[in-house]
Amino acid sequence: MTFGIVDIGVYLPEQIQQPEEVLAALELGKGELQFLRKCHHLEGVPMTDSSQMLDDTIALAVERVQARQSLAGIDLVLYVHSFQVQTPGDYRLIQRVLRRFGMEDVPFYGISQMNCASSIAALQWLERIAQTQPHIENVLLICADQFNFLPSEWRYLRKSAILGDSAVAVLLSRDSHQHVVQATHIFRDTRFHTGYHATADEITAFNRLYVDHIIQGMEELLSMKGLTLQDVDHIFPHNVNWTTWREFSRRTGMGQERIYLDNIQRIGHTFSTDPFINLSSGLEQDWVCRKGRSIMVSIGLGSFFGFALVEHGGNEERVNRRSDNARH
Repeated sequence: MTFGIVDIGVYLPEQIQQPEEVLAALELGKGELQFLRKCHHLEGVPMTDSSQMLDDTIALAVERVQARQSLAGIDLVLYVHSFQVQTPGDYRLIQRVLRRFGMEDVPFYGISQMNCASSIAALQWLERIAQTQPHIENVLLICADQFNFLPSEWRYLRKSAILGDSAVAVLLSRDSHQHVVQATHIFRDTRFHTGYHATADEITAFNRLYVDHIIQGMEELLSMKGLTLQDVDHIFPHNVNWTTWREFSRRTGMGQERIYLDNIQRIGHTFSTDPFINLSSGLEQDWVCRKGRSIMVSIGLGSFFGFALVEHGGNEERVNRRSDNARH
């Protein structure tokens, strides 16, 4: 794939919902809360105000990119969301957003069928369509979800995570050589297609195979380029929980210091945006090896394990590392 990441705009709501608030309506007892706090290190998740519309949330992320980069040359917009019903059918969400930025004539596609792995699926789809449409030079990838129109207890995934609200806008270009997406891969296990509606036994079986599938999916991604995990400098994970990555580290021998884990405690799991928020944070903090390789990971119920190999190149350009992750 020849697209590189030019810039990432991140929007995280200022309001943080505590695990206690989410679990209160579920009457699950203290054990669940202790599991989230002690095992998963979760402090809370960002939550949009009940009156804030999703197009406003998306616009806040796009504005952060527009403040630093021109959007005049965008050839294609890809809109990713995990939660499949977000607005009324006639709301015309993305049309509303693009109109704000004078991009109402830019072609756009929506991608949601792989839940939280849809952001990686979008990169994979871009790789394929770009081969047949060479005129596509600059792409705006938007990933956004918010749960503020639903009961807060719906945010909880049993024994796993609490879902937070967020939006990212990622500017990609064929001309970018600094953070180039070299390969993408989606690993599927459709035995767990019931996803959010899985039974307790199905959840147990899925959790038993979870880390195995992450390792297998990464190995399949890297084999496309003749690489192994030894050739990877960093991993930008999904933020479902800290326990997953502790076990991954134990099994693979990859030190936890090479996995960006800071945001798991701070913001938890924010649907398909996790790896992009983590990459933005890693760049902001100079945590990224500037000439190394990273893997971005995003996993969706269903189950879909998404991986993207990013090569951090020379000094031709840099992703802007301003503190986008500060809450506004």
